[in-house]
Amino acid sequence: MSASPLRVVAIGITPPVFKASGGISAGIQLTRHVARHCDARFVLMSTEDSETREDGLLVVRRRPANMLRRASPLLPAKLVSAMWRPALKAWLAATRPAVVHLHNPHPPGALAEIAEDCIALRIPYVISTHGFVEFNDYASASNGSSWRRPIYDRFIRRPVAGVARNAARVLMLSPEETPILRAMGVQPDRLDVVTNGVDRYFTETVPSADRARLIERFNLPRDRPILLFVGNHTPNKGIGVLLRALTQMQENAVAVVAGAMRSQKEHAALLEGAGLQARDPRLVFTDFTTKDELRALYQTADVFVFPSFADTLPLVVLEAMASGVPVVATRVGGIPFEVTPDTGVLIEAGDYRGLAAQLDRLCADPALRRAMGNAGRNRVHDQFSWDASAEKAIGIYRSVAQQVQGRC
Repeated sequence: MSASPLRVVAIGITPPVFKASGGISAGIQLTRHVARHCDARFVLMSTEDSETREDGLLVVRRRPANMLRRASPLLPAKLVSAMWRPALKAWLAATRPAVVHLHNPHPPGALAEIAEDCIALRIPYVISTHGFVEFNDYASASNGSSWRRPIYDRFIRRPVAGVARNAARVLMLSPEETPILRAMGVQPDRLDVVTNGVDRYFTETVPSADRARLIERFNLPRDRPILLFVGNHTPNKGIGVLLRALTQMQENAVAVVAGAMRSQKEHAALLEGAGLQARDPRLVFTDFTTKDELRALYQTADVFVFPSFADTLPLVVLEAMASGVPVVATRVGGIPFEVTPDTGVLIEAGDYRGLAAQLDRLCADPALRRAMGNAGRNRVHDQFSWDASAEKAIGIYRSVAQQVQGRC
């Protein structure tokens, strides 16, 4: 691809007080690769206004608006979170990109506002489907009560579906999402697959000294299989299922649960729900890990476990595969697009006994683990590339921009 005057603005929708989600991380990675070939920048809702160049990508941070901000100490956090709005219309009018690319649909009202601004300014927008599977399957993902479903439909699903219908193109992360988008009313000629890639950092071998420090820091065993989970400690990610499976396993394995813990109360509830104690020798909670530590954990683990109830196309699964680790995950969302029978095992969501049986099988068979790990590394190399995804995205941007110019 050659240099191009095409100007693209990618916008990550997320409350400014939240840490970056997988959708935001994937959006930044894609835009960083796009920026190598055209004028591209990434906009984030943030607590401050700034512009910085990060690994070659111009990252623009803008403070959003929130009508409930002053009363936030008195209101439920979820309500306040839902009311953040990006307030970017004037900035977009001044910047005049050829195409806007939307990433991440939370809060849905913020996503809808940006889409409306683009329509008013006659700037075409495309949207990637980060979080669409979770939003489409909200009730099962969060064990929501039936009385919540009409509220969810009115304030979450409908805004997201409306934005998708009005998009110039919808960039699905996997073909598995086609029925969801068609049910939202998106025409098939507006659907494309632009999948996630993997940060090459995770394919680089960790020095043995760094792994040794990691093992010592978290007191990891050297003579027992290590099961690794990486993700948010939210109910939809299935940590409770992993903990219950651990109590059913025959093999003497250790489960390492990486990721920041949201609260001690929630942590205690997870353990109690599985009948485990905080100092159980079969469990290690790392809390927040650095990128270096995460790479070392991947390369130390024997099996990667991801028993999510709903996920679009989790980056952590691809990172584990790129690290040569076999995967045991659930048959939900785009995970079957990632994990094939030669790279891992898929189970039904919530089946902790089935999870335990598959973990026992892999823990007892090092040769099978090596074969699956090697196949996973090869699959990621062949199928999940940020360079290839950026090239396809740029082709879509050009097509959309040309269509708009042709109508003018």
